[in-house]
Amino acid sequence: MKEKLTKLRREKQWTRYALAILGILLILFCLILLLAKIASYGAAQIFNYAAARQDMLRGTITVETITANIHGGVTFENLAWDDPDGNPILRVPSGSFKVNPWDILRRHLVSTTLEEVTLNKPAFAVGFDENMKVDFVKREDKDKTQKSSTEETLEDKVSNFNRNGKPLNFKLTIHNARIEASYRQRHYLMKHVNMTGTINTKGVTKISLTTGPFGGTAIGDGVELNCEVNFREKDLPSIIDFTARGVDPSSLGLGDDIHDKMTLTAKGNGPLSHPKADGDVTMDELHIPALDFSHVKGNIHYDDGQMTFRDVHARVYGGTVTASGNYNIDSRAYDIYLHGEDLDSRIPSNEPKFYCLVALDGEIHCDGDQKHLVAFGRFSSSPGFYMLIPFNSISGTFNNRWRAVDFYDVAIDTSFGIIRTDAFHIINGKLQLGTIELVDKETGKTMSLTEARDSQGPMKTIKKIQQDVKDIKEQVDGLKP
Repeated sequence: MKEKLTKLRREKQWTRYALAILGILLILFCLILLLAKIASYGAAQIFNYAAARQDMLRGTITVETITANIHGGVTFENLAWDDPDGNPILRVPSGSFKVNPWDILRRHLVSTTLEEVTLNKPAFAVGFDENMKVDFVKREDKDKTQKSSTEETLEDKVSNFNRNGKPLNFKLTIHNARIEASYRQRHYLMKHVNMTGTINTKGVTKISLTTGPFGGTAIGDGVELNCEVNFREKDLPSIIDFTARGVDPSSLGLGDDIHDKMTLTAKGNGPLSHPKADGDVTMDELHIPALDFSHVKGNIHYDDGQMTFRDVHARVYGGTVTASGNYNIDSRAYDIYLHGEDLDSRIPSNEPKFYCLVALDGEIHCDGDQKHLVAFGRFSSSPGFYMLIPFNSISGTFNNRWRAVDFYDVAIDTSFGIIRTDAFHIINGKLQLGTIELVDKETGKTMSLTEARDSQGPMKTIKKIQQDVKDIKEQVDGLKP
């Protein structure tokens, strides 16, 4: 009996232990729920408090509503970031981020508290200085850093974010953004921007970006960019893979009314503040005054805002053109050097009775102002004919202006003399001739074509050709049934 009572007491004791453990678990569960509720209701206040006290970014950051969970996941609405003057830097209708929950609970926010960021339809404005440092990061006090700032470069400081022991390491995802960026004299506005990447200022940062139409300094259909920056090394070596599609040449200052789409692709590397790249430029068609190109393709080299073009090949007027040159992105000044072969004269002159194959060497120069554009060169041709009158060659110089090509010092070598003119124009596709002179090869006498028509000298040959053509025509007519 005594043993049964002892056993019963032990069972009741274990039951009390079990109930106590269950109660403790229920209390812990309630505390967890309470903490989650507190985190959810107080997240906005905690965020705004931390944002007001952070010392890495310029301006103020506020958020309207936040919902948080105990795992560090946070969703928010209507985030606003303004610079000290009240100008907007960032607007985000909705998004989410993940933080270290223990840092939030302890209100111990450090640069690595942030682990993931997702932004939906944000509008972002950012500027870069000469060293590619962003303008939304606080600068150190000038008095404290005057000596070091004169001695240290971007590479010496490693980066804006990785100074004073404040590295960043988080995943970034951006959906359908609108981004405005400025650098030197360049200003870009990009729509439908999508970006994924890992920001790691103590390791390797990787970014992949695509955009829809863009405008500003350049206008185009879209950009694709893949970039890696190694923050472990002093000079921040970077690898860049870049493609810009549907670029409007006129937006780059390459003509006032040239809107044929251009594609630029490039791969580069080097320090983040001074990368170099090589790639290709392609265009299906290129229409400039008096010249119509097709199948344009060539090589480009980029270095500090200067683009160099090499081995550019194109089809034009049935022949081929090769070109080289340079272009400055900031000043929009450019120089182009052309060499063409086998250009069919009938196409630009719109005159089937004027035929020869032309070779030319030309130059195009612009100081950035299209009103100061200068284009000139020399040309020569193979044997051909005009109005059934054959000639041995044609040569001269040309000057290209708006929708017109002017030819000077033109000399047409024929079997009966040399025809010269200083006024030979193609305007809006129409051939116009000025005063034409004929030089007798035997006597060296010069006369206008009107005077030569009444003379018995060199025009005998022309009249003989005309008579021969007339006789041939009569003979052909005589063969008809």
